[in-house]
Amino acid sequence: MTASAGAGRAGLGMYPFAPIRPEFDTYWSSVHDRARWLPARLDWTLDPPVSSVAADVVVAQTCGWPLVEHLGDLVRVVGAFEPMVPGAVGHRYRSVLVARASASALDDLGGARAAVNSFDSLSGWVSLVSAVPQPAARWSGPITLTGSHLESVRALHEDRADVASIDSVSWVHIQRFAPELVAGVVEVGSGPLVPAPPVVAAATTTDDELTAIRLAMTEAFHDDAARTAMAGALMGGFVPLELADYISLRALRPGPAAG
Repeated sequence: MTASAGAGRAGLGMYPFAPIRPEFDTYWSSVHDRARWLPARLDWTLDPPVSSVAADVVVAQTCGWPLVEHLGDLVRVVGAFEPMVPGAVGHRYRSVLVARASASALDDLGGARAAVNSFDSLSGWVSLVSAVPQPAARWSGPITLTGSHLESVRALHEDRADVASIDSVSWVHIQRFAPELVAGVVEVGSGPLVPAPPVVAAATTTDDELTAIRLAMTEAFHDDAARTAMAGALMGGFVPLELADYISLRALRPGPAAG
């Protein structure tokens, strides 16, 4: 996944909403201007859960939970964006617990039907179990795996689930781009303050390459067009980070689901 002369692919597709792709494309163009050896364009066909360890991928974005569970020796952490959402503090943010309007008190949701995008998701699973009081940090109610935050909200809207934990950036975008799905869905709490999804490079990335990627992704926000575009994607800056900045997430490890 190390780069040379613009070879390989780059992806920043943690938020799969088509209307914000041009914003990321504008930003990446500014990144490429500062590091011409990086791929010239983002590849929107890359699947974030697997692209971070693909042999031809130069830069990728993944979730913080798989990073600390099994990707730590396979990638190098570049950093994270600073989400422009309520509750965010720099590169740290919280997921939003949402429920059907008929489910009110957070304490009552422990045995509720949960919509979960993936058991490998920091925002959708780990944050949910961490936020709702549970015996032995495990979920006791029925669980529906949905595959995405958007589909978790859809499950609530269609009365196939009662509660879900949604990445707060995704939650704002869902309200913007799929407002029909949030009818009858209310915010009932928030998850723990955690680092935003990490941008990563391969374990074989050299120190000089890593420094160059971090510098380019940070300084691209000095460009007016890139900064304005990323504000539309709810990103206010980029912060260089290390794997050590994510290791504390392991303390949130939930127990197995009941069912």
